[in-house]
Amino acid sequence: MAKTSDYVQLYMTPEGPKIIESSTKTKILSLLETKDLYFDEILAKTGKSKPTLSNHLKVLEDRGIIGSKNDHYDKRKKLFYIKAKQYVELSTDIKLNIDLKDYFKDSLTQIDNPVDFYALTLRSIRFFLIDSSIDIDPLLMNIGNFMGDSMYSYIESPQIEKLIENIASFFNKFELGHVKLVENDPLTIHINENFECKDMINIGRPHCAIAKGSFESIFAKHFQSEVLVDEVKCQAKGDAYCLFVIKKVDKKMNSPVRGSIEFI
Repeated sequence: MAKTSDYVQLYMTPEGPKIIESSTKTKILSLLETKDLYFDEILAKTGKSKPTLSNHLKVLEDRGIIGSKNDHYDKRKKLFYIKAKQYVELSTDIKLNIDLKDYFKDSLTQIDNPVDFYALTLRSIRFFLIDSSIDIDPLLMNIGNFMGDSMYSYIESPQIEKLIENIASFFNKFELGHVKLVENDPLTIHINENFECKDMINIGRPHCAIAKGSFESIFAKHFQSEVLVDEVKCQAKGDAYCLFVIKKVDKKMNSPVRGSIEFI
């Protein structure tokens, strides 16, 4: 008998795609996408019994979707973190209250160059998919990872200020937005008129998955460390500009390879 769910996640692991249908597992993964958590923290947030939670965590860890490590000060405590790459979310809760035809028609009157038209097309595709209960932001972030990795050889510099200056030049060249360094600790980057959300209506959520993914790859290469990129402000949330905070982390993502699809 087929399973049914109103919220499904797809993760790519070295053993192949894993489609998460269990509501408890999707809840755990949604929590871990935000931050790494200890067992007791997950327990409190999910409300499950210890044996039930232990079983779900073991399945997710055995399938290569999450990882864990012992606490530095207390070896009895485990910190859990996301290990695999998320690609797509399917959910009945992600629809937007937007008339797509009116949105596209009204937006056309405000643009006068190819770059803005292509950006509008991308936004319209994303809105259409979200209205169909499909969120491709994780996939776009992975595309951003690929783009950032490809860009790095053109913009790299041992000095963080020069690196960001080079990123700004790259964005200006292709009319992607205006980038500037806000502060070094934590590393904070401001983008004005980012092509992903420029002149966008307020949808109440960050929208710049490609920029976020690009920064993740660029600064991971620069720092020779995994990084966490958080878009704390976005025009798609009603802010005047986009703001990204980048911090080094010590977890390592798995690179996806071909394998069988598994429902969990």
